Parts: sequence; C-alpha cells; structure tokens
Amino acid sequence: INAEYGGEKVFLPFSFCSPAMFKRVRPVKVQQTGSGSSSRYTTVTQEDLQAYEQEVFDLHRYVEDPKELEIDPNNPPLIVPTVGYRLELGGRDVIDIKTIDLEDQLKHSPYYKDYFSEKEHYNFLGGTAQNPVIVSAIQEDKVKGGAYKWRILARTKKDDYYFTIEASKKKVLKYLTEFAVDVLGPDLDLYELSDPKTAQSLKQDLVHMEDRILIKSYKIGIVYCKKGQTDECDMFSNDKPSKRFTEFMDMMGTKTRLKGYKGYKGGLDTEHDTTGTHTYVTEFKGFEIVYHCSTLLPLTMENGTQQVARKRHIGNDVVVIIFQDGPTGGFSPETISSKFNHVYLVVQVIGRKKNPNGQKTTQYQIALLSKPGVRTHGPPLPPKPIFSCDEETREFILTKLINAERAAYYAPGFAQARTRRLWLKELLDKYGKPPKK
Repeated sequence: INAEYGGEKVFLPFSFCSPAMFKRVRPVKVQQTGSGSSSRYTTVTQEDLQAYEQEVFDLHRYVEDPKELEIDPNNPPLIVPTVGYRLELGGRDVIDIKTIDLEDQLKHSPYYKDYFSEKEHYNFLGGTAQNPVIVSAIQEDKVKGGAYKWRILARTKKDDYYFTIEASKKKVLKYLTEFAVDVLGPDLDLYELSDPKTAQSLKQDLVHMEDRILIKSYKIGIVYCKKGQTDECDMFSNDKPSKRFTEFMDMMGTKTRLKGYKGYKGGLDTEHDTTGTHTYVTEFKGFEIVYHCSTLLPLTMENGTQQVARKRHIGNDVVVIIFQDGPTGGFSPETISSKFNHVYLVVQVIGRKKNPNGQKTTQYQIALLSKPGVRTHGPPLPPKPIFSCDEETREFILTKLINAERAAYYAPGFAQARTRRLWLKELLDKYGKPPKK
C-alpha cells in the first residue's frame, strides 16, 4: 500500500504496520492500484488491519484448542490434540506446488550488501542499550516536488524492516526518527556519523554483522517410528530402518559418508566416526541441509537407555520429522522431551497408489505441530494432505520446514532477539553518539 504518513508518501506492507503506528496515523489514506490505469484512495482503519490479519490466519486450518477439533474415531489425526500447541491438518485451498516458495526472502538475503554497501548512502544510529536501532537510507529516483524516493533498511533487536519513502533529504531523518519512535518507543534519538572515516568503518561492520546474522545452512532431525510405537525410548532405539523409511530418506537427500565430508556437517563428526559413519545431506535453493537421522546416529545397547547420543543431536534441532511406518494412534508433542524442538512434521505411510505414469508410488499423509510462539507460515497443507514419494513432495516438505524454522526464531524460547540486540549495541558502543554542540 502507498500510504500518507506524516505528510509524506510511504510504501508500507501490512506486515510492517505496527498497532502503535496505526494509532498515530489512523485513519490511513491508502492508494489502491489495480490492473486499470486509474487508482483510487480509500481509508484503512485498525479494524481493517485486524480483519486482514484474521484472513491470513484463516488461510490455514490451524487448531489451537482441542475442543474445536472434531475427531473421527475411525480416522484419528496424526497428532494428538494438545492444549497450547497449534496443529495444521489441512487447509481449504488446493495448493499449486509450482507457486510455493521460501518466505522472508529479504530477511534471509545479504540485503545491505546488495543494495547499500557499494553505493553512497546514510546510516543512522540511535536507541538505548535495551532497544538499539540502526537505519540505513539510500537515495534513489527523483520524484515530484524536489523529493526523492528512498530505500530504507531498519534493524532492531526483534526484526528488520524494509520499506521506501518519498521525502526531501532534509526530512528523511525526521521521518525515520518518527518511525523508530513508533516501533521502539519515545526514548530515541537517531544521529548520523559526521566523520567520513568512521562512517566508512561502520559500513564495513554492518556488512560483517549481516553476514553473521544470515543463516546459510539448516539441520533437520528425523526420527523413525515403527507402527504402533508411541514411547520416546522405543523410537530412538530403532536400529534397522524399513524399506519405506529408506525410500523416504532417499527422496529427501543423498546418503553420504561422514569421514572426509567437506560440506555443512550440522555438528556431526567428519573425522573419527563418533556420530556414526553416514548421514543424509542435500542442497535446496542455495542452502546446505544435513539430516540428523535417528537410525544412523550411534545406538547405545544398554537396557532402558535414553539414547542420549541420538537425542543430543535431534533434541537440539528446531524442526523434526517424525516418520511413522504405519498408524501409531497419534504423535504427542509430549513424547519427545526437548526445549529446542519447536516444530514437528509427522509423515505417515498410508499405502501405495498408481501415479499418472502407471507406476505405484508410496503415499504419505502429513500433519504439522508447532509450539506456542511459532509464527504462522506456509505453504499451507492442502485439504487432503496426501503426498506421493516424488520430487514435488520433497520440495514441499523442505519449503515447509525451512519456513517453519524461520517462523520459530520469533518464539520466546529463542535467543535471537538477545543476540541481535547485543550485536546492535556493540556497534552503538563502538561508534558512540557524538557530543552535542
């Protein structure tokens, strides 16, 4: 939307607009552009924003209260409904596999390096030790009235914001300060470094910080569960995978010898075989992925063991696949005791079916479970979440799990906000606010 804010024209996606901002600018005059040559203005209120957010949530069939779920005793869900956890059992709409993609692309790309670092731009610092903020602004096309279009990147301890504004150079800092006050609160004063050498040093540090923030690889846990198994120790004690589990793993990646492996290892030992001799790896949309496969991690043969060696890796994965080799009565989020696991994708074998080429392929039913605080994410499951053992299913699962991990970073159990705050504070401490004249 192109909105009028503080007398200036700005581009604001709904996901950017905070409730505090809407309180200040309500009602917002928004320019709606369509397929025609003309455009019209309308008013967006706080109620409209809430309706929009609710519509987004309704696109997925999420269940947070088990009482809302009508359970068919002859066809129980793959996941046991549990208070506080969000289930995804299937959406309303049929999904075109060709349209799904990774979410938050800007936040997981070298945006500052690509759009700012090699060009003349301005960096503003401000905030407090608890709420540091760094805003980058680059002047682009000239517009009417002597103003320019500005590309903005604002980094806070919780998130990055990307937007554009139309303003004169004199008013840019004023607008950005108002933005920061809306997001972080009143105790904020943005300033620009006046010394060219110091400003150049800050640019280099911002590139370095962005490189540290970016996630370039993922590790995914996979637990093999035999038909009827519901106990954590039983699942982690499975040593011999079935043909159907091996078929699934071959679909998801390539079995690789660990010793001497030069790619992303996800904490696995690639020198002395202390974490097993093999694992599965793959590459997806520029990201390296390693799987912590329960049947390939070291097995302790003691009776009643907790399989600590296996849980050490899988228990520290953000997303975990639970592969069920047949009905189990439903997976419970309380089965695996882990503070770090935030999303479980349950994949259950339901039989075989002929594909369009006349060949029989294994069929899977899929459901998803998220801990409290994990943001909603796509792609949504189709109304009947039945998938075949093929490349399209691999792409869907990996897209879903990467988006799920990114959504989990905002959950209370993660230290991402604390880490980002410390990095931003480190830059504020290093460059300091110049003394007032």
